[in-house]
Amino acid sequence: MNVSLKRNILTAGLAIILVLSAVMAFTTHVSAASSTQLKPHVNIGYWLGGNGGSKKTLAQASSGWDVINVSFIETKGNYYTPNLSMDLSAVYPGTEAQQIAAFKADIQTLQAQGKKIVISCGGQNGVVHMDNAAQRDTFLNGVKSIINEYGFDGFDVDFEGSSIAVMNTDKIGQLTSQQSINLEYLLRNLKTTYGSDFIISAAPEYNYVQNGAISTGNGGAFLPVLNATRDILTYIHPQYYNGFNGDFAWLQPSANAGAPFAQVYSAEGYTRLSEMLITGFVTMDKGTFAGLRPDQVAFGVPATSAAGNGAQSVSVYASALNTLLAKYPTYRGIMTWSIGWDETNGNNFVNTIAPIIKAANDSAQPSPDAKAPTISSQPTDKMIKVGGTADLTVVSSVSKGTLSYQWYKASSKVNTGGTAISGATSATYNAPTNAEGTNYYYCVVTNTDNTATGIKTATTTSNAVSVVVSATSSAATPIITSQPTDKTTTLSGAAALTIGANVSQGTLSYQWYKTSSKVNTGGTAISGATSATYNAPTSVVGTSYYYCIVTNTDSSATGTSTVTSNAVAVTVNALPAGDTWKADSIYVAGDTAIYQGKTYKAKWWTQGDVPGAAEWGPWELVL
Repeated sequence: MNVSLKRNILTAGLAIILVLSAVMAFTTHVSAASSTQLKPHVNIGYWLGGNGGSKKTLAQASSGWDVINVSFIETKGNYYTPNLSMDLSAVYPGTEAQQIAAFKADIQTLQAQGKKIVISCGGQNGVVHMDNAAQRDTFLNGVKSIINEYGFDGFDVDFEGSSIAVMNTDKIGQLTSQQSINLEYLLRNLKTTYGSDFIISAAPEYNYVQNGAISTGNGGAFLPVLNATRDILTYIHPQYYNGFNGDFAWLQPSANAGAPFAQVYSAEGYTRLSEMLITGFVTMDKGTFAGLRPDQVAFGVPATSAAGNGAQSVSVYASALNTLLAKYPTYRGIMTWSIGWDETNGNNFVNTIAPIIKAANDSAQPSPDAKAPTISSQPTDKMIKVGGTADLTVVSSVSKGTLSYQWYKASSKVNTGGTAISGATSATYNAPTNAEGTNYYYCVVTNTDNTATGIKTATTTSNAVSVVVSATSSAATPIITSQPTDKTTTLSGAAALTIGANVSQGTLSYQWYKTSSKVNTGGTAISGATSATYNAPTSVVGTSYYYCIVTNTDSSATGTSTVTSNAVAVTVNALPAGDTWKADSIYVAGDTAIYQGKTYKAKWWTQGDVPGAAEWGPWELVL
C-alpha cells in the first residue's frame, strides 16, 4: 500500500505503537463472540484508524463490510520484530490503555455480528526480512502475540518493496530464498495453530503476480510462495492500483495471458487479471503457475482517487464483479483501499458493492436440488502425429457440491450417445494416439451435493471434440499479436523491445537479431536475447536495428514453425551536459543523480529505474 496516499499519518495526536517482540509471553486469546464461518463471497476493506481518510472507530464502519483488514503490522529497526502500528488516538478518546481497550471491544462487537477482523502485515513502511530461522521465529512469535492479544481472525500478507524483491530468484515449485522459505513456514504455522477457519490472505501488487507473464525479476516474484501455500490460502486480492513505473498497459507479448487487453484500470482488466489467476499462465522466468480455485481469488481497487492512482467509477468495479460472479459462481469477491477513504466519499463503494455481495451470498444458500456445474473452459480439437500427446481438458466449477468427471467416445462430433471410457474420470483425458484416424470425445461433469434435500446430482456436458491422428503433423505457425515498435532514448536509457505472439498448440521461443538496416532478414542472432522482451543496449549514441523470430515447438508434431517480426529502429541520443544517472548503476537510499538536468535522490535500492518516470517510483525530485 502506498504511504503517501494510504497512510497520511497525522503529526498531531498520540500515535499508538505497540512493540511486541519474540521474547514477550503470549497473552490469552480473545475469543470471538460468534463462530460464524467466512461467507462464500466477501466485501473486504482496509482500516487504518486515523491514518488516511475519515476518522471513525472500527465499530462505526459500515455494516456492508464482511472482512476488515486492520493495518498494519510493521517492523522497526531490525526488520523482523513485529509491531502493531496504528493511530488509535485520532479515533478513540481517553488514555492509551482506554483506546486499546475500546479497540479490542470493537473487534469483539463486529465478530459477534459475523464480521471477520484480519490483521494485515506490511504496506510500504512494513518491511519484513526473515533471513534465517532465528529471525523467522522472532517474527512469528511476535505475530502470534498480536493475534492472541486482539483475537484476530486471520493474517494478511501485504509485502511490498524489498520484502518481495528478495524473493525474485525463486521458481514455482522450488523456493530458494530464505524469505520465501520462512514465509511459507510462518503461514503454515499460523494455520496449524489457529485452525482451518483462520484466514490466510494476500494483497501483493499486480507487478508481483500477473506481471510475471510479461516481465522477469520482480515480475511475478510472489507467485512461487503463492503456489507453495495454495493448499492453505483462503484468498488473494492483488492491488490493481498505484501502477508500476506509471499506469499499467497490458502489452501481451505471448500466449501466457490469453488474448490481449488494453488497460488494467478497466472492467475488462479486472476481469481478465482475475481469470489469469483462475486458469493459470506461463511466466517469463518463474515457471508455470497453475490456476487457483475461484473462491481463492478476489480483486483489489482504490475506493477513491485520493486513495490510490487508477481509481475508477464504482460502477466499473461493479461491472467486473458481476461478470466474474456470473462466470465463476464461487468467485470470492472484492477488496478496497480503504474504509476511511470510502467514508470520505459518502460510503459510495460499500453502498454499491455490498448489495452485489449479499445477492451472491443469498444465491449460494442451500437449495432443494443440486446445481449443475458451470464449464468455463471447453476441451479443444487436436491434430496430433502418431505417438504424440492429446490432452483433452475441461475446466468447471460449482457453488456447492463435489465435481466428478466421465469422458465418452462418440461416433461423430455430437455430445450424446457415446460410450463411457473406462478409467477416464478426471478433468483431463489423454486420448490414445497409437494409430492414425479421427476419433471424437466429450465429457460429462457431475455435481454431487449431499446437502441438497431433493435431487442430489446434476450434470453438464462439454462440447464434443475431434482428435485427428496422422503419420506427420506440422507445428502450428505462431501469430504475432503485437509488433515491437521503434524506440528513441538517451544514452544509458531504457529501450525495451517487446513482441506479442500466441499459438494454438505448442511452446513458443524467441530469438532477437541485430541487422544493418530496417529489414527483417540477414541479421545476426544476439546471444542471450531469447525472451519476448529484449532490452536493447543504449551505451553508444546512434541508431541500431532489430527484429525477432518466434518459433513454435510442438512435441506432438513434426518439426517447428516460425514467424518473423517487423524490424525496428532504436535511436540513442546523447544525454544533456552534466547528467550523471546511468541505467546500469546501482543506487541505494540517499544517493543522488542528475537526469535531464534535474537532480533526484534515491528513496531505496534501484537499478535501471528512470528518474521521474513514475510518481511512486524509487526517485524523489530534489531540484
